Amino acid sequence: MIWTTIALALLVVVGEADQSSMVPLSDIPRWCGKPYQKGFRNLPPHGVLHPPVASSDPMLFVQVKSRHSIYDSSEPTGECIVQASVSYTHGEPFNHTASIPLETLVFDIRVGDTDHLLLSATIDINARQQVFEFSFSALTPRLQPFPITLHGGPVGDSGHRNCTTNTELYYLPAKKSGSTVKIDNLRGGMLVANHNTNYTFEPFLPFGFYTSCSGYLNYSLANVLAYRDLGFNAVNPVCAFTDGDLEYLYDWLDEANLWYQYDMRGSYLNLSAVAEQIPLIEDRSAFLSWYTADEPDGWQHPLNATLSAYALLKEQDPYHPTGLVLNCDNYYFEQYSAGADYLMEDAYPIGINPIYSRPWDTICNETYGDCGCDSCVGGLQDISDRLDSYLDYQDWLGAWQKPIWAVLQAFSGEGYWDRDPTMKESWAMMLLSLNHGAKAIMSWLFPTTDPLSAAHAAFAKVATRAPVSSFLTSTQPTRIAPEGGSLLDVAYWGVEKQVMVGLSPFSYL
Repeated sequence: MIWTTIALALLVVVGEADQSSMVPLSDIPRWCGKPYQKGFRNLPPHGVLHPPVASSDPMLFVQVKSRHSIYDSSEPTGECIVQASVSYTHGEPFNHTASIPLETLVFDIRVGDTDHLLLSATIDINARQQVFEFSFSALTPRLQPFPITLHGGPVGDSGHRNCTTNTELYYLPAKKSGSTVKIDNLRGGMLVANHNTNYTFEPFLPFGFYTSCSGYLNYSLANVLAYRDLGFNAVNPVCAFTDGDLEYLYDWLDEANLWYQYDMRGSYLNLSAVAEQIPLIEDRSAFLSWYTADEPDGWQHPLNATLSAYALLKEQDPYHPTGLVLNCDNYYFEQYSAGADYLMEDAYPIGINPIYSRPWDTICNETYGDCGCDSCVGGLQDISDRLDSYLDYQDWLGAWQKPIWAVLQAFSGEGYWDRDPTMKESWAMMLLSLNHGAKAIMSWLFPTTDPLSAAHAAFAKVATRAPVSSFLTSTQPTRIAPEGGSLLDVAYWGVEKQVMVGLSPFSYL
């Protein structure tokens, strides 16, 4: 039976190749780079990110990042994160002999356009990320970022500063209207400020749903309040000002202090439309972030599209971050992810057939087919695997880790998903996400069924409130591999003398 199945699969692929031999490559419909409609030829994979090739010689890899994505003039000091390591895949060559132990890096950090010294310090090479405080006293707040340069070298290297790396520092005029939102580049969480926080920054763990406007939100303020009272503190209204006069809806969200991603999936490819929407949203009090691209990799949008929209938003509104969701496992990750401050993943594995596409009557493999969840096996572990992959890809690129949010399945149908997740599966997906570093939960789609609404609400009331929220926003999880197999996923968060442990099964079968 196994060999028969393989043989049939091979025949299907060959047959499809023969039927479409005259079709130009550009006309073949593809999802995540793969043909998915019956009758079109198989194509070799492209857009795939691979681990970097190791060098034969060690390199000194130094990274610097401002602790927070932005600071404002209400803050007298800021912080920089510095990390140095010996790497065979990233960094700069260095002169080193065995007689000079490579243990310590001495460096200074200066403002590029004035050469003002922010700080000088030393760090242990191959140690964890280290944080250093500096003063803003010599800087004047402005909307444009300050270029920052780190010059450094190993101690004992005859004084040669043989490594240089750059970053940007945003030091903005403080706002006293609307909202200001920033990302903690050390812990991955968010901090928000508006009139409800008296314009002081407070940690924030977004938890909620993408939510229908015409089917729920714009019915009444009562619906908005009912959603909030379920325990959700964030929402992505699946609509925008380009869909009509929706000012009253965002007034309701502000009144409820329900933080929202502003969804521009239908217009982000048109930069003129993006520019027109910015002044309508940027000074609202519960505005959390810009949401540009919805599965641009699956739709195969232009590779520079997300970055173009991101650059415009950052120039016009540096007070709020930008996010987007990626649909594919590994398809032009570097190009699409460049257009966001945080990344979202939306692997939907429950109720799929991972090897056969019902809607398109084709096989699914690495180079063909659309089964609703790219490169998935149809189990809970698809969630944690996708989160781990996106973290790995950023490491391969030598990039500073952007926070990742989980977009979880709370639906079925559409030909791909033959059932809803159960309540227990929903809880497991949420905990797996947090165990693997997700810094927000934003599920698809509300309103959902009563059991799934209850499951998400119950978890939200725990995750968004102290003491759990304090652990989730104050540190990153540390994963533990249990002995004797992989039936359980385990992680812990340690803050001072307290520890919180998360345990989730990979299956309820």
